Amino acid sequence: MLVLSAKKRDSSLKGKQLRREGIIPAVLYGKHLDESIPVTLTQGDIELFLKSHSVGSKLHLDIDGKQYLSILKDITRTPVKGSLEHISFQAVKADEMIKTVLQIRITGKERVDGIVLQILDEIQYRALPANFVDSVELNVEGANAGDTITIADLEISKNADIELLSPLDAVVATVTARKELVIETEEAEAEDEEAEESAESAEPSGDEH
Repeated sequence: MLVLSAKKRDSSLKGKQLRREGIIPAVLYGKHLDESIPVTLTQGDIELFLKSHSVGSKLHLDIDGKQYLSILKDITRTPVKGSLEHISFQAVKADEMIKTVLQIRITGKERVDGIVLQILDEIQYRALPANFVDSVELNVEGANAGDTITIADLEISKNADIELLSPLDAVVATVTARKELVIETEEAEAEDEEAEESAESAEPSGDEH
């Protein structure tokens, strides 16, 4: 399992100051901890982690040499630039059922004769940490206009180790027909030209009194 290194944070240092130095403030919390632990991570480490992980991912958070089994619980970004602002982790136990989320990733859109609209991008579920799933793939190749895909259609719905909390009939994606551009035929264009000429000939001459 991936290990992410962190350091206990000096409470006198403000978040804005830390971010200027390439350090992201974070916190580890959980009912098994005596109190929440404010920490910091290097921006490079957390950015690399987020390239292949997302909210709900399991990891070991190493804080000054002590490791905590954790899940990535929340990511806060700045409103305008979308820069990392704060990270939240939840400490968990191996034998504890935990509520978390998994991400839905759609593939095969380019092989669909229609437009795929993703309605749902994550699913809430509960499981032991050993059975956590970061994401599921939905391959829509071969889908047709009018198709609707729900959580019940995903393989994850049949996983006995996971208790789905999102409704099985929740819509994940829909497929709609592509709108075709209406191109005027030469005949229609000719009719328009004739109509314009008729209108011009019907206009009164400027010499009439």
